[in-house]
Amino acid sequence: MSAKPIIAPSILASDFSRLGDEVRAIEGSADWVHVDVMDNHFVPNLTIGLPVVRSLREVTKIPFDVHLMITDPEQWAPGYAEAGAHNVTFHAEACENPVALAKTLRAAGAKAGLAIDRDTPVEPYLELLPYVDTVLIMTIKAGFGGQKFLPEMLDKVRDVRRRITAKDLAVRLEVDGGIAADTIAQAAEAGADAFVAGTAVYGAEDPAEAIRKLRALAVAAQASHH
Repeated sequence: MSAKPIIAPSILASDFSRLGDEVRAIEGSADWVHVDVMDNHFVPNLTIGLPVVRSLREVTKIPFDVHLMITDPEQWAPGYAEAGAHNVTFHAEACENPVALAKTLRAAGAKAGLAIDRDTPVEPYLELLPYVDTVLIMTIKAGFGGQKFLPEMLDKVRDVRRRITAKDLAVRLEVDGGIAADTIAQAAEAGADAFVAGTAVYGAEDPAEAIRKLRALAVAAQASHH
């Protein structure tokens, strides 16, 4: 059984010149704020880093869900935990020893997340589930916002959900990429219980209302599935 759905709007889709206001606009409606950190190396795009995360932490109470699309997460991830991130997710493809890094993050006060990119099979990582708090399945190719949702990625979500259920693990199963009103139900039915939504929230007239709608759709899909 999936946990109560979490909606995590991605600030990648927000107006960076008004970042503080954009985060405050979802206060009270978002469960997490999804912060995409890209280094122009692991992915061909450059976004925000630790100084911005530190200053944003001052303006909102919403828990930060930091997604590190960077090489060498061992070096950088602990800083985000120390800056007050609730959850720090690093990429399986970028990390030599995910279990060790997860331990480091937990010791620094954050939950540890493992992200699996579009082209990476999930099977080799199923054994790591007991050591992490979140698994993030990319439903697009990591590195760019605004891409179209790939329904074939939901097979990975189903595989992870089966393992979580079989082992009775308290692991969040998060999906990121193209999540919107027309795709969130499929993802929830496949077993996801945390949803990163960028354009679907920040492209809406009323971001808070868009979040409530997405959550209601996820709840309904979970209910019909069980």
